Amino acid sequence: MEMFAGLLGGGFVLQALLKLGSERKSRETSAAVNTASAMTVGFSIITGALLLIFRNVLDSFYSGIDLQGVIPYIVLAAFTGSLAQIPRHMLLTRLGTGKVMFIDLLVFTVRGGIVGYLIISGKLTGVIQVLRATASANAAAFIMGTWAARGIPDISAGFTGTAFKRVMSFAAFSLGTSLAGFIYTRTDILMLGKLASAADTAAYSASRALTSMVVLVSAAANMVLMPLISRAWSENRRKETLKLVMKAIGIVELIQLPVVILLVFFSEFVINTVYDGRYLENWPILAILGTLALIRPFGSLFSSAGTAMNRPQYSFWSVLISAGVNVALNLWLIPELGGTGAALATAAAVVAGAGSVVVFTVRRYRQGVSYCGERSGELQLQSFTSAESKDS
Repeated sequence: MEMFAGLLGGGFVLQALLKLGSERKSRETSAAVNTASAMTVGFSIITGALLLIFRNVLDSFYSGIDLQGVIPYIVLAAFTGSLAQIPRHMLLTRLGTGKVMFIDLLVFTVRGGIVGYLIISGKLTGVIQVLRATASANAAAFIMGTWAARGIPDISAGFTGTAFKRVMSFAAFSLGTSLAGFIYTRTDILMLGKLASAADTAAYSASRALTSMVVLVSAAANMVLMPLISRAWSENRRKETLKLVMKAIGIVELIQLPVVILLVFFSEFVINTVYDGRYLENWPILAILGTLALIRPFGSLFSSAGTAMNRPQYSFWSVLISAGVNVALNLWLIPELGGTGAALATAAAVVAGAGSVVVFTVRRYRQGVSYCGERSGELQLQSFTSAESKDS
């Protein structure tokens, strides 16, 4: 519920802020940043209000879980989280990754410190305390981020209808991609719970938890890559973009390679060490999901590149393709192979999604470079013709 509250409460607008705010500096760019920021706050308020209004319905829907008093704190955590992300994304548009890292460490320290104290002192009694700690960390991040990003927004640029349309065109695809991605990434667990044993579901979840650490490397690379490509694309330095993507992929692969080798070639040792012998017979799941870590950066970073090239729909299309492949193969493989079948279905889905977005983005890159070449030739011809006229 907190994740959905954050996403629907303006989270889906933040990618538009990052992309449009990274373009060539102008009043239009500043207006887009202002508009995206205001929309994030607006959606946060609307979503929070709806959750509070319909909290009794949610309480009754989850009859097996006591949500009494929890939903207001979910709203508080989601709202403060959306606020904190606004200056964070502004800093990323100017490649202020050092400041962003400091703010992220602040969030971790505040939230972890509060929860850690409650655990050590034996005072942790429920999720409300964790949500309070999250809200406190978000508030600290918002204050620190606002101070660090104080020179970035240009309030005088105001809010324009054109900026609203541009932001919404990107945000709509971001929302669709996020929702489709949620379905895609959760389908295997949901279908395992329905079609396989509890042991298979637990083993698959355990392996996914181990490989999730590697995904963070691509997420970190995306924070830098999208602003770089967006600026280069808007300034007609388009030949640089594909090199930037491949360089980022190379760095990500190099960083995660030792972990991938450990997960793939020493799967039994890893499972035995981390889970004390449990799930040992399911080691192929970890090996398959570990291998996918080498494929995921292509899909993730090319998706960001496509968005930076003004084509956010590429991410949406690729996620839909992945989701379709994943659901179809899960229905076929899970009844026969259990968790291993779910891992194979995920592998096919990741390859299909990554392959499709690479094709889409490379085609867009070639079109953009060709267009810039034609424009450059036209300008040179106009210059030459003007010089000839003056000579005459």
